[in-house]
Amino acid sequence: MISTYDLMAIIFYFVFMIGLGVVFNRQVSDTSEYFRGGGKMLWWMTGASAFMTTFSAWTFTGAAGKAYTDGLSVVFIFFFNVFGYLICGLYFAPKFRQMRVITPMQALRQRFGKGTEQVHTWVVTLTGLLGAAITLIAVAVFISAVIGWSLNTTIIVTGVAVVFMSVMGGSWAVVASDFIQCLLILGVSLVTFIYSYQNSDGFLSVIENFPAESFVMGNGINFTEIFLLWVAAILIQRVLDMNNIGQAVRFLCVKDSAHAKKSAYFAAVLFGFGSIIWFFPPMFAALEYPDLQALYPTLGNTSDSAAYLVIVEKMLPSGMLGLVVAAMFSATMSTLDSRINFISGTFVKNFYQPVLKPDASEKEQLMVGRIATGVMGMMVIGFALFFSQLEGFSLFQIMIMFAGIVNLPLMIPQMMGLFIRKVPDWAGWATVLFGLVVSLIANSWLNAAWFAEALGVTFTSRETADLAVVITQLAHVTLTVGFFLLSGLFYKEPVGERKAEIETFFRNVGTPVVSGAGACASDNMQRRKLGILSMIFGAAVCALALLPNERSVMAFILCGGFMLLIGVLLYRSSNMPVEDTSGSENDLSVA
Repeated sequence: MISTYDLMAIIFYFVFMIGLGVVFNRQVSDTSEYFRGGGKMLWWMTGASAFMTTFSAWTFTGAAGKAYTDGLSVVFIFFFNVFGYLICGLYFAPKFRQMRVITPMQALRQRFGKGTEQVHTWVVTLTGLLGAAITLIAVAVFISAVIGWSLNTTIIVTGVAVVFMSVMGGSWAVVASDFIQCLLILGVSLVTFIYSYQNSDGFLSVIENFPAESFVMGNGINFTEIFLLWVAAILIQRVLDMNNIGQAVRFLCVKDSAHAKKSAYFAAVLFGFGSIIWFFPPMFAALEYPDLQALYPTLGNTSDSAAYLVIVEKMLPSGMLGLVVAAMFSATMSTLDSRINFISGTFVKNFYQPVLKPDASEKEQLMVGRIATGVMGMMVIGFALFFSQLEGFSLFQIMIMFAGIVNLPLMIPQMMGLFIRKVPDWAGWATVLFGLVVSLIANSWLNAAWFAEALGVTFTSRETADLAVVITQLAHVTLTVGFFLLSGLFYKEPVGERKAEIETFFRNVGTPVVSGAGACASDNMQRRKLGILSMIFGAAVCALALLPNERSVMAFILCGGFMLLIGVLLYRSSNMPVEDTSGSENDLSVA
């Protein structure tokens, strides 16, 4: 399936991404630089990074397979990503930046005290490691089948590349790589959309002839009410996921409150654009290639996940498949490197420094941060290798369910604590424990099977899966949120040190971070380096057009030219007059 040109594209991608760690290594001088870029990053970098960390290789595999079988239904998830980031830009993103901390858990310590900080720190560390391992193995299973590498080789190669880049460059390399990967994914997706649209009879033809019971709802839906409830539950999920303190890490990187707003809006625009171009190719594939299992026998029952790649393989020139695989790697790497950087920063700033060694110097913390990043990365690779050896992936599925059970209870106090002040400190950790009980009840007792029996009806497997999401979401919105609000009945006005910490938190959150009107040296550095890197990557993609090919090579010109254009524009803007913009934190408390 994969050609020499495709393999060349994949190898170049890995070498380039590893080189990013070296390029940005010199930017790291302390833990603030290492874990949040010193709070100096520009909105277009962090917006692309926020987009990439929400995006994943699942878009090219599982989501594409869902679009292939069920049409428009999967697109609701991406529409609601737009809505979630719009809300973030309107309210949450500026407040995240104004927390003036290095890690989100430091803000939780100010808001809810040390007990909540430690509970969230260790739960986030555990779920982060397991979630990263799950992300790594999920894409490795698919790509190993496509390009012929062994599963373990794919896991190790991808994992080591991510770890090296993260250790060397910290958050600078993480966010910079996210930006380059964003350009690659947009370029590849746009080209694939253009080629598939040219070979189709247009949107209306695909809608009219789509082989499903309903183009909007897909197959297996007998009760429209369940589908509508699922849509509402997904909306709640996406809004919660993007607007809680734990997800503030990207906005802690930006230079001021205005850039935080722009960053969230930029992520919303990217998802809006992507919602249009990502899912037309697999929907068209449902008409053009109705039997993917015959084309991809090694994928077995998961052959629907090749719905995107079949368009690339059958319609685009040799070499583009390699770029799509690289884009899938990039989507995985953006999630992995962000999680590894986040959990290592959490370990250093929320356990090592406050608990193990309060007098640790910045130099020591930076060294421990690099070590922790490497160790956490190796643990992710180790977990992924371990899970890959389990027959039937039973434990793998348990870990996925575990992450789903825990995530919502974590998000609720992290979101509501930003604007509800009169709750006791213990609400920050007790809500998590209460929410965990709610999740367990919703998944094991008050589940879809119970409702089917109580109502005397039979649900399809699709309805059962959708109803499981609905029950969990609604249970948390009513019971877990209700628990957090009712804890206010036990609120007592804090005194002493805790009163000062809470006042500091809300004063910071309510006070904008304002940088100078002009550019600073860091602004020009970001434009110059990302401009050069974008031009190099774009030129390499364009160079693939010079190789002999049986199909039109315009795909390489379009994709590479897009990256080249962005690179040129960035580089040309890197000579702006530099003004002194020091003190942009407004002299408030900075952790």
